[in-house]
Amino acid sequence: MSNDFFDSIPQERSLNYKVIKEELRSVILSSINKIDREFPLDHIDGAQSLFRRLAYVAKNTYSSILFLCADNSEKIEFSLSAHPLLRLLLEEVFILIFISEDLQTRIDLYHKGGWWKMKEEYDRFSARYHEDPDWVSWLSDYCKYLEKTRILFGITPDQVKDHKQIAHWPTPGRMKNKVTSPVLKEHLQYLDDWFYIQFSQAAHLSFPGLAKMGECLLPDAPDEKEAYLKKLRSDSAFQAITLILAFFSEIENILRFNLKEKLKYLWTLVGEYWPEAKGLYNKRYKGILT
Repeated sequence: MSNDFFDSIPQERSLNYKVIKEELRSVILSSINKIDREFPLDHIDGAQSLFRRLAYVAKNTYSSILFLCADNSEKIEFSLSAHPLLRLLLEEVFILIFISEDLQTRIDLYHKGGWWKMKEEYDRFSARYHEDPDWVSWLSDYCKYLEKTRILFGITPDQVKDHKQIAHWPTPGRMKNKVTSPVLKEHLQYLDDWFYIQFSQAAHLSFPGLAKMGECLLPDAPDEKEAYLKKLRSDSAFQAITLILAFFSEIENILRFNLKEKLKYLWTLVGEYWPEAKGLYNKRYKGILT
């Protein structure tokens, strides 16, 4: 991959992606392999399944963002589509921080709250299409899956009848009000202020997000369009690297795979070129990767 997505910063402060590429790839693959083969929390129901899925999605999302931000993309404008993916990657960081406070309780909440969302979807489709022969097979399969996962997640018949007995899984913006640790509460607020709000604006296309993403796509875009796009592309690449480091640092904090030194090295190196990474590292990961 070319380093062109770093062109927007001064040459003397430009980070050659090749410097961190293999080391970062090693950390990602090592963590995933250990989750697959050496998972240390077998006593926590549902933990390995959740961590595996989160890790594989994080790896795929990170790779997708860098693909969109590479200079071999058909158009530089494609890098604008990285913003909603950055939000997805950040949400995974939120999930890990939130469940870390009480693993079994929060993992149960994740699965049970998610099961109810599926149940609501099933009820919605069933109410509308239960008499349509084209939907019979699909609804039947969905119903069987709901029963299978109900048993797996330990959801009782009484809880099925009364959804209020199951708490909802909180959105990232509400997680800070659900944790009891003042340290985690303050850090989740920090992530919300400095990262989540801007990514959500892009994903939801509220005016700030639409203005940022749409201005340079218009036929009468300003003359500095290319420079602006290069800056956004560079920012997105650095944000992706920052968030994937945060994700696997949270994995390391919970699962203890002896990858702290590699992660600290990467944080320190990236932080020399990207203030957001340095700030996030100093705020949390310098402390937990000791």
